[in-house]
Formats: sequence, C-alpha cells, structure tokens
Amino acid sequence: MCRVTAPSSRERRAGDACPGVSRPFVAVDGSIVRLRPAGQPVRIEVLSDLMDVIAGQQDPAIQLTSRGALQLRGLSDPLTPRIRDAIRATGLVPSATHELVRNIVASPLSGLDGAGHCDLRPVTRALDAALRTDPDLSRLGGRFLLVLDDGRGDVVGESFDLGLFATGPARCVVLAGGIDRGWEVPLAAAVPRLVALARQFVQATSGDESVWHVSELAVPLGPEPTAELDLPRQPERPLGAVGDHAVVAVPLGLLRPDHVAALAGVTDRVLVTPWRSLVIEKAAAALPELEAAGLVTHAGSPWTRLHACTGLPGCARSALDTRALARDLAPVLPGGHLPVHVSGCERRCGTPATAYVDVVAPRSAEQALSTIAEQESSWT
Repeated sequence: MCRVTAPSSRERRAGDACPGVSRPFVAVDGSIVRLRPAGQPVRIEVLSDLMDVIAGQQDPAIQLTSRGALQLRGLSDPLTPRIRDAIRATGLVPSATHELVRNIVASPLSGLDGAGHCDLRPVTRALDAALRTDPDLSRLGGRFLLVLDDGRGDVVGESFDLGLFATGPARCVVLAGGIDRGWEVPLAAAVPRLVALARQFVQATSGDESVWHVSELAVPLGPEPTAELDLPRQPERPLGAVGDHAVVAVPLGLLRPDHVAALAGVTDRVLVTPWRSLVIEKAAAALPELEAAGLVTHAGSPWTRLHACTGLPGCARSALDTRALARDLAPVLPGGHLPVHVSGCERRCGTPATAYVDVVAPRSAEQALSTIAEQESSWT
C-alpha cells in the first residue's frame, strides 16, 4: 500500500516552535538551531564555519530543510556563548529580532538559465531587507512563508502565505494565501505590496500566536482579487548540468564535511533550494568531482528517491537509526517511480506530500526491501 499525506486540520493552542539562535528547540540529542539564508547564496566559508561548530559530533552534518534553510542539531543545551557567537559570526543571522521571519523561497535558477520571465535576485534581496527593517514584522511567526516565482512555476506550487509570480520582465501578480487570490502590479511595486500584506496579517492576528498562516484568517487579506493566474506545468526539479551551472542533490539533505570540502574546490558560494539540493554557478564542468564526493548529479541515483525521518539518536520515539538504514538501502534499492520514506515510528514525520512507499520501523534492511518491493508491485 502507498500512502498520501494530507494537511492537518487540528486546532492549535500555541505559537510555532520553529528554532533559531535566539530560540533553539531542544530535542533528545541537544539543541536545534535553524538558519535562514532568505533565498540568497551562502558562502562556502560560512558552511565551513558551521562545520566547525558541529565538528565534535559523531556524525556531523548540516541539515537542508524544505524551505531552503540550514539546520544544526545536537548542540549544547543551553547554547554556550561560544556557539552563539560562532553562529552569529557567519552573517546568517543579520537581525536578532527578525531571524525567525526570514522565510523566503525564490526560484533557485532565476537569472541564471533564462527560463523565467525576469531575474528575481534583486527582488529577493530587497524583500529580505524590507522584512528585517520593519519593526512590526518581527511578530510574524516562524512558519510564515513567502515565495517568489520568476514565472517558471517551480516554487509557486508550494504551500505559502504570501507570494509573487512574474508574468513578464517588469510585471507580476502578488498573491495572498494561494494562487486564487492575487493582484497584478509592476515588479518594482511587489516588495512594498508584500510588506503591506504582511503587516495586515500581523494586525489581523492581534497577537494570536495560534494563527500561523494567511489561509487561517477569518477574513481574507487585501482587497478583492484582480488577477487570475494560468500557471505553467510545474517543471522537473533540475539536477546535474543546467547550461554552465550545476545543481546537485544532497543525500537525505545532510551536508557533510567531505561535501563542503569538494564544494570549496569549485566555488565560493552555493544557493540552497527547497528540494535539499544546491545550485552552483559556473560549475557544470566540476560535476564529476562533486559526484565523487557523494553529491547527487543525475536522476538515476537512488538518493533522488530515498527519504528518512530524523530517527535515532535525535528522536526518542524512533525505533531505529533511519539514516543508517537508508545508507544501507541505497546501493541495493530496486528501481521504481515512487519516493521511499523510512520512518522510525508510526508518526511518519517528514513524509512526501505525494504518493510514496511507506517503510515504518523495519527490523532489518531485508525487511525494508521486502516492504518496498511489495508496495511498488501493488502500485504498478
């Protein structure tokens, strides 16, 4: 049987617990800190510095999240001043008051491959600056998401709170809560409009931290919509060479020291995508070296299908080390079309939003392979 996840409709009673340097989340293996690049490139030097922060861990890795963020876990509880200072020195926390609200996802290849209507990189930078300099917007929750799509349709299909969809070189539709509520504006006016809508959201929630998203408001944001979107078909997620550039996936979203060392040999910065991959400018010729370091460069890799929850030792509910099992499965994973998700317990955290092969707390790799074969067979 294959499962399909569904959005939760449970009533909330408290604010979100999204972690940051100022507000770590404490798990079984220690403190978790999330760092938000806000849709902008991250210097390799910064990744190396973050690796230094977690260097003493048994299996050090920087987690890539589904919102293009970087996450460190297994840190001390409480965070020591040395760790806080080292993280802040990277520049990834440019605002102590607004660090949790810099949740921006933009078309990762915008301005690089010519596929979109415009280059959204200046807009992304301007939106980040506008969010950070508005005192009222420090009250946005850590789950409030802004997406900027250059017209190719790669990120506007994600669930979001406020967004922008480019319809031409200098025109766009600003969106609130989904693609069915939008207003056509000049691209130059998009950031002020997004900021105004974000302020309206803060005012509408009136300090109610249980309201996380625009779609949960009793009264919709903004005036009556004036634009309807005709979205293109969502493109395939890029991998490998894209013109002169390279896109590499990171197995299980865990960026390891050998990955960073290989990246340092070919570039000085990368852009983190919401698909746990990296965009590397002018690096297509270096794909063999990056693949040799364990990064994924082609669609045939089993790592394009394998997913896993946190598992042991980070999660007390888990019955196994899910990531170690996934690494055992990768070399022997049979061919198939569906994502394969390894869960350490019945909660099934982190499952894909589409149909997937459901592997829950298997006793061994052999049992997991049997489950995969059975579910793939029933699907086909």
